[in-house]
Amino acid sequence: MDTIATLAAVTDAPAWRCARVEELDALAAHLPALPLELDPRWLATRLDSPGKSLAVFVLDSSGAPRGYAPFFVHPTALSYCLGEQTLLTVPVRRFALAGAPLADDEAALAALFPALHAAVGPRAVAFFEGVPRDSALAALLERPSLMQGLFHVIPYGPCYPRRLITLPEGAGYEDYLKTLGAKTRQDLRRTRKRFLTTAGGEIETRRYRAPEEVEAFLDAVARVSRKTYQWHLLGLGLEATPALAARLEAAARTGWLRAYVSFVDGEPVAFQLGYRDGDTYYAHDIGYDPALAKLQPGIFLHTEILPDLLADGIRRFDFLVGDSLHKQRLSNHAREERHYYLIPRGWPGTPRAWGLTAINALSATLGSALERSGLKARLKRLLRRRAVEHATTPDEA
Repeated sequence: MDTIATLAAVTDAPAWRCARVEELDALAAHLPALPLELDPRWLATRLDSPGKSLAVFVLDSSGAPRGYAPFFVHPTALSYCLGEQTLLTVPVRRFALAGAPLADDEAALAALFPALHAAVGPRAVAFFEGVPRDSALAALLERPSLMQGLFHVIPYGPCYPRRLITLPEGAGYEDYLKTLGAKTRQDLRRTRKRFLTTAGGEIETRRYRAPEEVEAFLDAVARVSRKTYQWHLLGLGLEATPALAARLEAAARTGWLRAYVSFVDGEPVAFQLGYRDGDTYYAHDIGYDPALAKLQPGIFLHTEILPDLLADGIRRFDFLVGDSLHKQRLSNHAREERHYYLIPRGWPGTPRAWGLTAINALSATLGSALERSGLKARLKRLLRRRAVEHATTPDEA
């Protein structure tokens, strides 16, 4: 009998439960040092509307938790996409967890899924973001027989390397450069020099980490974000909303916020929103003015940020999920990760899962064919350029 079926059938099997909100502070005191993405205080900063909540699952044992799995619950949509084009969206409630739950062994981890299935119900979905490929969670998710009667497990996108910068204690910026290839070191120095000499005007990079600095940061970010293809083509980007301002102010009060903006003659041209947790910096959002793309303002900003972070005790720079040439060039370490959707079996989950599996397979096949022909990169550049060129700014309206 499979592990999960055994655990569900035996009366003394490990039993996970949803913790009450008032338990969270006491619970955190019994847990090891939590990464930022699993810290209930961090997750609480995202509860900026009535439709959002936390579902924190705990596996108790003699007063100390053997397992801990905090899910951010929020309304979203299952997107059925061909490449960057969305064909259909289905509104759902999503239980999302970044990384992997904390559990003391594989059996304890496997026992989470019946409790998660009961909490999710037939119409919501679960989403595991950035699961390390060498983790116990990945091993369980890659064995779909363990989910029989519970979930369809659907990998969301291919495996990708999560890029990092890791440095020993006391390392400085020159030590970081020595960990990169000779060509990358030369490119970084050349890019920085070129930006400083040809961007024009006075160049300044400002750091933001106090609650009273959030408004100025968001004002600068919005002025950059509205010029990017992500904003016009994908509807993505940062906007100075009250909800985001409140979230950043909360992060600043806890000491997490570390954000940066580069200016040329007082005009913002590149930004980085990130958070510090211990000796790790999480680089969440980056953007730059596409008019300066040839000068690589994002790379220039990196050369401004990293010396400041290293001087402040940072030893690990996390580029977070996804991969890009930018991350490949600047990192010196990587680990393999993958995203997974867990969609409940039955109605309406099963047809949703079948549809998502089919469209993902078609998208991957077409993407591979376009990539082999060289058309994929050309189409992306064309769509992104047109999205920016044809956009109407508020001043033009």
